[in-house]
Amino acid sequence: MKTAAICAALNTAVAYEHAASLQYKQHGLMVRGLWRRVLTEFFAAESRKALAHAQQFGQKIVALGGVPTVEVGATVQQSLEVTEMLEHDVALERLALQAYLAAWRLTEGEDAAAVALRTMLEAHIAAEQQDLEELELYLEMVQTEAVTSAYHG
Repeated sequence: MKTAAICAALNTAVAYEHAASLQYKQHGLMVRGLWRRVLTEFFAAESRKALAHAQQFGQKIVALGGVPTVEVGATVQQSLEVTEMLEHDVALERLALQAYLAAWRLTEGEDAAAVALRTMLEAHIAAEQQDLEELELYLEMVQTEAVTSAYHG
């Protein structure tokens, strides 16, 4: 297994998770208007999830003999517009997903450690893809004002 390369790839993902945790937290604090009720808790939950992911993969990096990063892997984007918030979150989730896919590609091997990490990454990639799809649905709802008719109709 290419341990140093895998640790580097995982550290990229961890750094994106750090950024996501901060960005979601900030978005949860700043969201206003009709969407505040829906998105405040969503953003807070996503912030906690991103921090948990950073912890989980940080532990894996340590188990592989590496040192987990404390860096933030992307600029934390701020906005007062819900559409922009969600667009920023989609972009950051895509970066994180690509980092996990890069780590996954490096785990091709026959040893048990590589198989276990590959399985762990596959489950995580599936969860990240679901999170991305949920964000895209929220973004579509905001862009089309789909919830407006439910409140006015």
